Amino acid sequence: MHSSIVCVFIALAATAVFGAPERGPGNCQGLGNNGDLIDSATAYYLCQDGKLFPKGCLTPDQKRFEIGQTGDYKDTRYSCSLGSDGKPAITQKACVRGGTEVAVGQQIAGDKNAVTCQKDGDNLALVVSGCVDGGKAVNFNDKVTKDKFVYTCDKAGARLVISGCVQNGKSLNNGEAFEDGAAWYNCTRQGPKPAGCISQGKRLNEGDRFFEKDVVMECNVDDNKVSTRATGCLQHDTSGSTIERNLGCYWVEGQEPLQYEWNCKHDKAANTAVKVQTKCMYRVQKGVYDIEPGCFRTIDKAAFGCVKAASGELSLQSFQGPDADKAASGAGLRAC
Repeated sequence: MHSSIVCVFIALAATAVFGAPERGPGNCQGLGNNGDLIDSATAYYLCQDGKLFPKGCLTPDQKRFEIGQTGDYKDTRYSCSLGSDGKPAITQKACVRGGTEVAVGQQIAGDKNAVTCQKDGDNLALVVSGCVDGGKAVNFNDKVTKDKFVYTCDKAGARLVISGCVQNGKSLNNGEAFEDGAAWYNCTRQGPKPAGCISQGKRLNEGDRFFEKDVVMECNVDDNKVSTRATGCLQHDTSGSTIERNLGCYWVEGQEPLQYEWNCKHDKAANTAVKVQTKCMYRVQKGVYDIEPGCFRTIDKAAFGCVKAASGELSLQSFQGPDADKAASGAGLRAC
């Protein structure tokens, strides 16, 4: 039925164009009166003196635009020209966004994502083709760098997602680690995250201990900051073994009978620890004699004194003979 009506219209239009007898003054075969604009499919005509003259084209929503002009419908811009058959011909010229023409293959940045004008079936359409960064289009999978982050244009959501970090001008992927000074970091979606310390070129995790001379240090990660703290001292025994001693701990070193008591003293201000000799010890079969620095004790008719040097180092000295006590006193020691 529809095709029959179209055929009748075309036949009547052709008759009117080629000057068939009028049915009234200025009448176009009953299609309209003189001066009327008559729509037909994708074109429209002017009824004048009983004939139909091609005037322009119609957009899909039936809006008229003249030959030589353009008309917009949704994201498509149409052009209208006079065909070789003498009838208005409508063609898809380009895409349009906000009144601005977008050529086929051209990419522009929208409010939320980037779009490209391309064929979508038989029609032209603006197809999402990327992300937007500061008003600029970014293709899918392309990366941009902002502040300390690397962003990748994610195709799934057409948005920029954090995919890495920037450190000293170098881009790193999420999961990669890098070193900076005495600390090392992991690159995450939230940015660089402290992971641990570095000692003698080795990466240490939180809680790992390491040694600085005779000081035991521990690696700490708190509030996204890396720090170290002294936790003890190292004792070296006569067998060559190393023993970790906690802060405040006391122990004995040295070959019998001359030995010394040591203490691991915390220097909080300097974030370190110091091994300090606290007293001398004379160990024999009868027992152990503690001798404080600056003191002497008489043992088996001999005097044994604990002498403290200017450096703080202690040495256990013996004074022999009938005047041993006087000799010890003469050395600046007191009986304790």
